Amino acid sequence: MIARKSTLIIVTQLINGLLGYVALYFITRYMEPGTYGIMAFAYSFVALFSIIGNLGFDHAHVKRVSEGKDVGTCIGTFLATKLGLTGLMAIVTLISIVVWKLVLGRGFETSTHETAVYIMLVYWIIRVIAQFMTTTFQGRKEIAKLQFPNFFEVLVRSISIIFVALSGWGTIALVLTYIVGDIIFFLSSLYFFRGYPISYPSKETFQDYTKFAFPLSIVVASTILMTNVDKVLIQLFWSASDVGYYFAAFRMTQFIALFTGAIGLLLFPTFSSLHSRNDVGGICNLTIQSERYLSMIVFPVVMGVIVLAQPISGILLSGWKEIIPILHILPLFVLLDALERPYQTQFMGMNYPKLARNRVLIMVVVNIVLNLILIPRDIQSLGLSLFGLGAQGAAIATVVAYGVGLVYSRIVAWKLTGITGNPRVLFHLLAAGIMMTVLYIITIMIPIGRWYILLAVALFGFVIYIGVLYLIREFSKQDLDLFFDALNIKKMVQYIKEEIRGKP
Repeated sequence: MIARKSTLIIVTQLINGLLGYVALYFITRYMEPGTYGIMAFAYSFVALFSIIGNLGFDHAHVKRVSEGKDVGTCIGTFLATKLGLTGLMAIVTLISIVVWKLVLGRGFETSTHETAVYIMLVYWIIRVIAQFMTTTFQGRKEIAKLQFPNFFEVLVRSISIIFVALSGWGTIALVLTYIVGDIIFFLSSLYFFRGYPISYPSKETFQDYTKFAFPLSIVVASTILMTNVDKVLIQLFWSASDVGYYFAAFRMTQFIALFTGAIGLLLFPTFSSLHSRNDVGGICNLTIQSERYLSMIVFPVVMGVIVLAQPISGILLSGWKEIIPILHILPLFVLLDALERPYQTQFMGMNYPKLARNRVLIMVVVNIVLNLILIPRDIQSLGLSLFGLGAQGAAIATVVAYGVGLVYSRIVAWKLTGITGNPRVLFHLLAAGIMMTVLYIITIMIPIGRWYILLAVALFGFVIYIGVLYLIREFSKQDLDLFFDALNIKKMVQYIKEEIRGKP
């Protein structure tokens, strides 16, 4: 059942990624990079304040629900907490804007930037409130209910973006598409949430949540900070167009990262259940197997994007050539995240949130320091001349930070459970390296100027990758049977029907 739920996650995220790409294609074809950059800046700017709307309570809710605590009390307490945090987030955001404009006298580059920020604040308010429902689905491992609202949101937003791009309505209309998608996300989550018990908030439950959430609040804050501060710094030291180029490359890369993040949604409550039964052997086995399958899936995709960055830019992103050097670097963070994800999730599932906190703290310090060194040309107020790499510098900072986080997690996991990692990952590296070499030779010999040629080359590379794994006996019939069973449409439909029609 874990394999089937994982497949549902991957399939829905793949569809979401494809829909997101279609929307991005219309943006790159019919809109200016600066327009997209303003939207990306507003999104990332408000996202920094969304830290207040979480503070680790989402993870605490998943943890306690997955452990079998009273669902009604958990939901009531979590909902009250979410409403309070959302209000605080909105107030702090608005006060910060007032201080930035009136007290410090800085303001925004244009009035459009400021308007976009206010719109994105509404988006984040709706999003944070809706999380009391989606995190409940996650804690109960109801993956269909968790994934469908995301799918409906992306579908509606993508259609809205295409309409806006074709209509030539500009930046504000583009930002408003996020509100439209968010409303659909909230309403569809509410539909699947019907029938769930909501009891009065409990002081004891809130204290229990706080105890688990406090160390994780630093993890959440650091993760959000690391994910969004680069776009804000690029806007500050460069331009909205540079933000647009970087965000487009980030979006292309992010849809791969959604796989690992989505699998983590399932791993966390599973680790929690195993820990509640003191099943250390089960935890170790799940960690090793998760690492192997995540590695097997992500390696060819990441290496394929890197080696095919030029035709991807020319064909899929309407020739935004500025994206190419970013795509040569940024996808590596997805690979590092995939190799680390099972270990990070294991820490939280085993009630060691401090270990996850320490990892992210190290990463965010490395990331911010490198961003400040690599992105700006100089900091005139301090008289410093810096590297001036812009978006490329942000990509390097992200990859290095994730590499440091991976090393930390491996060392701590070894000390905690004796797990040294899955050596089979090296086979995936070998196969991906051979695939990458062959694809590079093909790009030199054959001009890739059409989407169907790019698709054929990518599929050929995947066949090489699987073929190498098969020859070195890393991909077996058992793996093939597992994938075919997980992809069984009849069983998948049956699982979805059972979950959707089942009682909360």
